[in-house]
Amino acid sequence: MSLDVVQALNEWAGLGLELVGLIEEGQSGAACVRRPDGRDAIVTTAFASIELMRQTADVLAEVRTHGIPVPLHEFVFDLGDGRVAVVQERLPGSTVTKPDAGTVDAIIAMNERFAGLLANRPEVAPPPLSLGRPGDQIPAELIERHSPRARRLLHAVRRVAGDPDAEVVGDDLVHVDLTVANMLFDATGAISGVIDWNYGVARGDRYFGVVKLLHTLSFAAASPDTDVDCRPTADVVARVEEVLARCLDPDMLRRYWAHQTVNMLYVSRRWGTEEAFTTYLDLGESKLG
Repeated sequence: MSLDVVQALNEWAGLGLELVGLIEEGQSGAACVRRPDGRDAIVTTAFASIELMRQTADVLAEVRTHGIPVPLHEFVFDLGDGRVAVVQERLPGSTVTKPDAGTVDAIIAMNERFAGLLANRPEVAPPPLSLGRPGDQIPAELIERHSPRARRLLHAVRRVAGDPDAEVVGDDLVHVDLTVANMLFDATGAISGVIDWNYGVARGDRYFGVVKLLHTLSFAAASPDTDVDCRPTADVVARVEEVLARCLDPDMLRRYWAHQTVNMLYVSRRWGTEEAFTTYLDLGESKLG
């Protein structure tokens, strides 16, 4: 998050936002601002189109009526050059740096509340699956060029993909970036906010998000770059594994895992390190063979 986003919102939209501070966590960071009426808000930059973020604002407003603690997206602004700024409600609570069993139990329980929430919103698209197919949102060529090992894993991904038209099916609300970092907790350990909808809302199988949670925790547990004070323990990872073993068809688990693998291999190849790429290869092979 750069200061020019807040400045642009003030200059072009006349919002009168006062910068309070910057949050450098996450992929894009965020700015804490104060509105002219004294209310605090958060400004983020989305990774989705203006149309999807306007839909996201509408859907989240509806989701709030079910008692789900998601932020009100008060203002969505097209900055140009593919950038979209979102001014959203600042929810109470704080993030957790080292998740324990209670943390993941709370996240999974919150995710269960997403069941069927978009039954009446068929216009909301499912999360796109990238499985090494032509035309997928995430191209596989960059991964293929890395090494024979990467090509073998992509072959396994394509085998798991099965149906060339496979997609995520269901009528649940899906948070495609369901991670510990995107939850706020109160002093009792209860979730007070489900945040960072910067990829937009999706409709489908809520366990798609739980696979994202497992993938992120597994990487944090395995990566040598994870701070020891933040590293999840094996029992925390196993707890999420157990939930997915009970609740998700094994073939769907592998398909969702294949998507997360392709996604993060691409991200680490473009912007990450060789060490991270290798860890993601390890994680992919652990379930895909």
